[in-house]
Amino acid sequence: MKRILLICGAVLAVLLIAALTVPFFVPKSAYKTRIETAATNALNRDVELTGDVSISIFPRISASIDGVTVANPEGFAREDMIKAGELRGSVKWLPLLSGKVDVQQITFVDADVFLQKRADGETNWQFGTGKAEEKKTASEGGGSVKASIDHARLQNASLTYQDDSSGKTYELKDFNLQASLRDMDKPLAADADGKFQDHAFDLSLELDSPDSLLTNAPTEALLMFEMGDIGKISFQGTLQLGDNGNVDGGLRFSSGNLPELIAFTGITPPVNVEPLGTANIVAKVSGPLSALVIDFEQMGVKSDVLMANYTGKVTLGEPMSLDGQLSVDSAQAGELTRELGLEIPASSALEKVKVSSKIKGPVDALVLSNISANHTGALLNATYYGDVSLAGNGRIDGNIDAKSDKLRDLLKAADVDLPPGETLQRFSTKGDISGTFQALTINKLNFALDDITATGTAGVNLSGDKPRLTGNLDMGNLDLTPFLSSEEAATEDKPASTGWSKEPLDLAGLKSVNADLNIHANTLTLGEVKLTDAVLVAKLLDGKLTADLSKFGAFGGNWAGKMIVDARQAKPAVAFDMTGNNVLMSDMLGTLASFDRLTGKGELSLDASGSGDSIDEIMNALDGKVSANLEDGALKGINVAQLVRTASSLKSALSSGGLAGLDLSSAVSSSAETDFTNFDTILTINKGVANVDVMKLLNPVLGVDGSGKINLGGQSLDLRLATSIDKSGKGDGSVVQLNGIPVPIRVSGSWTNVKVSPDLSGVQSALEAELGNRLRDELTKRLGGGDGSSDESSNGTEDVINGILGIQNKDEADTNEADQKSDEDKAIEAIGNLFGRKSNED
Repeated sequence: MKRILLICGAVLAVLLIAALTVPFFVPKSAYKTRIETAATNALNRDVELTGDVSISIFPRISASIDGVTVANPEGFAREDMIKAGELRGSVKWLPLLSGKVDVQQITFVDADVFLQKRADGETNWQFGTGKAEEKKTASEGGGSVKASIDHARLQNASLTYQDDSSGKTYELKDFNLQASLRDMDKPLAADADGKFQDHAFDLSLELDSPDSLLTNAPTEALLMFEMGDIGKISFQGTLQLGDNGNVDGGLRFSSGNLPELIAFTGITPPVNVEPLGTANIVAKVSGPLSALVIDFEQMGVKSDVLMANYTGKVTLGEPMSLDGQLSVDSAQAGELTRELGLEIPASSALEKVKVSSKIKGPVDALVLSNISANHTGALLNATYYGDVSLAGNGRIDGNIDAKSDKLRDLLKAADVDLPPGETLQRFSTKGDISGTFQALTINKLNFALDDITATGTAGVNLSGDKPRLTGNLDMGNLDLTPFLSSEEAATEDKPASTGWSKEPLDLAGLKSVNADLNIHANTLTLGEVKLTDAVLVAKLLDGKLTADLSKFGAFGGNWAGKMIVDARQAKPAVAFDMTGNNVLMSDMLGTLASFDRLTGKGELSLDASGSGDSIDEIMNALDGKVSANLEDGALKGINVAQLVRTASSLKSALSSGGLAGLDLSSAVSSSAETDFTNFDTILTINKGVANVDVMKLLNPVLGVDGSGKINLGGQSLDLRLATSIDKSGKGDGSVVQLNGIPVPIRVSGSWTNVKVSPDLSGVQSALEAELGNRLRDELTKRLGGGDGSSDESSNGTEDVINGILGIQNKDEADTNEADQKSDEDKAIEAIGNLFGRKSNED
C-alpha cells in the first residue's frame, strides 16, 4: 500500500513537472499557428498574429499575443476589421481542477475596430459559420463550464462605425474599460471613459446578474452616463430584454447645453434651438419597451428667455401620447420667437407670455384643456381661457379678451403702414370663441375701435379658396368720418370743388375675401351724411359686393335700397337703387352736391349704374333714372311771382317807352325765393348727364315748367324754367302771358356757384314774335297810326316800337355805319333794358 502511494505520488510529481516544463520545450510558432487556425475557423475570417506569442503556467496560466488582425470580407472600405496591439490574459490553476475557469485578468490594448454597413445593407460584423462549429453535433454532451473574470480591461481602444446608406460616420476614441465578473449569475461592475464624436464621456454600469439579462430575465441595473455639459443621465431599476422586455425604475437627466445636445444627436429641429438653454428631467420609467411609460416628475427647459415644464406621463409607441400638465413662461416672448426663427406677426410687440394647460392624447390629436394663456405688454394685453384640440381640423372653445391703447404702434410692429392721423389709436375685443381652426365664431362679441363699438356675433371660415367672413353685429352709433380723412385735412378750409376724384379705385380687398354680414347701427355717420336706424345686409362673393339696406333714415326721411359694387371685371361697376319718403331735399342736395337752392319734403327714387376706374369715370358713365315728388318747398334765388307782378307796370312802360326804368332786381337775388305746394321731376341719366323729362312746380297762383340738363359728371346744370299764372288763385295753373310776354328763368353754372337769371333768349324770341306782330299793331292803333291817316304818324309809331326793340331806322343806320349792331344784339339790349340792366355804353 505504501508502495502504491509512493508510485502514485511519483507519477503525479512527474506530471506536475511535465506540466511546468513541457511548455518551455514547445516552439512558440506552434502556439501561434494553432491559435491563428482556430480563430480563422471560428470566425471564417483570416486571423493573423503579427507579433510574438508567450505562454506561462506558473504561478498561473497566462498568455500574451503581440499584434492581432482580423480581416474584412472583400468589398469593404478597409482591409482589416480589427487591429489590436496586444492581448493578455491569465487563468488561475486551482479552479480548473473543479471545472471552473477563473480568469484573473484579460487585457486588450490598442484595439482598433472598424464596422461598416454598405449601401446595399451588407455589414462586416456578420461572421460565417466556422469549421469548428460545423464539426459539432447535437449528440455532443458535456457539463457546463463556469467562468469568472476578476479584471477585464480595454486600453486605448477605438471603434469606427461607417453607415454608407446615411452617409454618417461615428467614432469612439481613447476608450478605456474596466470590468469584473465573478460569475455570470453574480453582479457585474464596469467603468468606462473615452471620446464619442470628440466629446469626452464617462460610463459606469452595475448589473445584478448578466446571466439573467442574457436569458431575458429581470435584473437589477444601475447605469450612469455623463458627457460634459452636453448631458448626464442615470437609471436605477429593473431591466428585462427580449421580446417581452420591460423596464421599471427611476430616470434622471440633465443638460447644461441643450442646443449642443440636440446638435450632437444629429437631429435637425424645425426651429433654431439656441435659446433653449438647459434641461432637467426627473421621471419614473415603466412598462414594456414597445410601449414604455415615462412618468415625469419634472421635464423642464430653462434659459434667459424661456421657462417651460411638463409633469405627467408620456407613453412611447405608435403614436406617442401624453397625459399631464404643461406650463410655459417667457418674459421676452418677442425675443424668443426671433431667436427661434419663427415668423409671427407683430413679434416685436410680444413681451411677457404665460401659459398653463392640461395636455392629453396622442401627439397628432392632442387635447389642451383648462388653458390659461396671458400676454402682458406695452402694446398688447390679451388673455385666453378654454380648450384646444389638435385632432382633425382642430377645435377651439374658450373666451378671448384682448386690448391695446397703442394700436398704431402695434400695427407698425406688424409692418402695417398707416397714413398720419388720429384714428386707430386703441381697440378691444372680448367674446366666446368656438369652432375649428378653419371655421371660428365669436359669440357675445364686444368690440371697440376708437369710438366705434360692436356687439353680436362674428366669424371667419378658412376652408374655401379664400376666407369667408360672417357677422351679425349691432354697431350702435357708428361714426366713420374720422376714417375718411386725416384730422389735419378736416381742420383746414375746404378748397373749392374741383370735381369728382380721379384717383384709381383700389378694390383688391373685395377679391381677397368673401363675406356675409348683417349690421345694424343706431346712427351711421359718413362726414356730413348721417343715417339713422340703419339695417345693412352685405354679401361679398368673389369680388361682387351686394349691400341691401332694408331700412335707414337720412335727410329727414325713411329710405330703403340696394347697392352693388362689382370688382370682378377690368373696370369696376357700381349700381344703386334707392327710394325714400319724407326726404328734406335741401338737406340732401346741400350735403351731397353743395346745392341748396331747392327745399321741400317728399318722395325720391334713384336707380342708376356706371363703371370706371375712378369716381370721376363712374359719374361720367352713369346711366339711370331719378324721380322726385316734393311738397311745401321753395326755389331759392328767384321770386317768379315778383316777376309776374311786373305785368301791371309793363303796359305803362310800353306806353311811355320808359322800359329802362323798370327794375326787377328784387325778383332775382340771393334772398328771393319761389315757394311751391308741389314739385315733380323725372330725370333720365345717360353717360353722366341727366336730361329733364319732367319738372313742374306749382303753388296756388303759379306754375313753373322746367327743361334742360344736369351734368352729374361735370357737376354743373343748365335749366330753363317757364312760368304760368292762375289769376283766380284757384291753383289750376292755367297759362297766362304777361301781356303776351312769358317770363322764363335760367338756372345754370357749377353746383357750387349756381346762377339764377332771366332767360334772355326766351324773352328775346317772345318780344320779336309778340311785339313785332301783335303789340306793333296794338301800339300803331293807339298812337294814331291805326287808320293810316298819314305817313308821318305811321313813321312815328314805327320809331317808338323800334325804340322799344332797340332797332334803328334805315336812315339812322345809313348815317351810323361805324356803330352798326346785329338784330340779335339789339334785341338782347332791349331785354336788358326791360329788366333794368344797362348796356355797356351806359
